[in-house]
Amino acid sequence: MTHARRKPKGEVRTYGVLVGRVKDGRLEPAGNSPHYEIWIDGGGSDYRVAVNVRSVDGSDVLAYYDRDYRNPTKLDLATLARSPGFATLATGPGGKGLDYLRDDLFPVGQMSLIPEDGRGVTLHNLLDAQIGRAKLDRNAVAIAFGEFFRDRGADQTFGFSPEQGVHDIHMMQGNEGSFADDNRVNGDGALFLRFAGGETVALFVRFTVQRVPTSDTTGAPTS
Repeated sequence: MTHARRKPKGEVRTYGVLVGRVKDGRLEPAGNSPHYEIWIDGGGSDYRVAVNVRSVDGSDVLAYYDRDYRNPTKLDLATLARSPGFATLATGPGGKGLDYLRDDLFPVGQMSLIPEDGRGVTLHNLLDAQIGRAKLDRNAVAIAFGEFFRDRGADQTFGFSPEQGVHDIHMMQGNEGSFADDNRVNGDGALFLRFAGGETVALFVRFTVQRVPTSDTTGAPTS
């Protein structure tokens, strides 16, 4: 099962944050929604973090990548790094999750188109480089905000069981059409890699079809 932009209609959605050590990572190009997959040890349990590099509808991603991230977040990253595993977070007005447009996490206007693979700077090689570092640093942790998933059987990429982890590591507002049900505030996805000494790498992603600004209550596009 490939975890794309949206879960099946009617399925319960659980947003939160996953914290753990990086065991491996690779690009999974199969299908119409390729992901960069990261194997996480979250306090003795295995998880997979699925980072979109293109949407299931074929739209490209805009990304903001920061090798030395210093901005504050609602939940302190240093504190989160000491609590491995998955924790749920409330979304909506007053929620505890991340919000690209309201939290001043990074300059949203500076998000740029980055191809998933090929020559030059790509999401594949940016993530490969940092995941490689994290695998060698026993004090490094990944902190991934997104939707929790769990399926029967072995994980499709890394083989552990049960298959579980976090996907939708991207903005979850500004959607129209078939993705409008995904809209919310204080519930965006993001990936942080925190190394020894507090050095933090951050990745924020949204799709080219997502519109801003958005409603402060629903996350739907307002223009």
